[in-house]
Amino acid sequence: MAYLIFARDGTSCIVLKRDSRDGAEKKARELRELGWFDVQIQEAAPARAKSDSPIKDSDGN
Repeated sequence: MAYLIFARDGTSCIVLKRDSRDGAEKKARELRELGWFDVQIQEAAPARAKSDSPIKDSDGN
């Protein structure tokens, strides 16, 4: 399972990805120590399966 870490500082927002909960928690803790705020960890949504049908534009091509 992948985890996303969201964080903000005064001027920017970042999203980082970690493969384990422990890794995500460690990075979140490091970001807080560096002054980032609104640090949140969220499970990444599972990837969607690719469709076999190609996407067509408005002309049908």
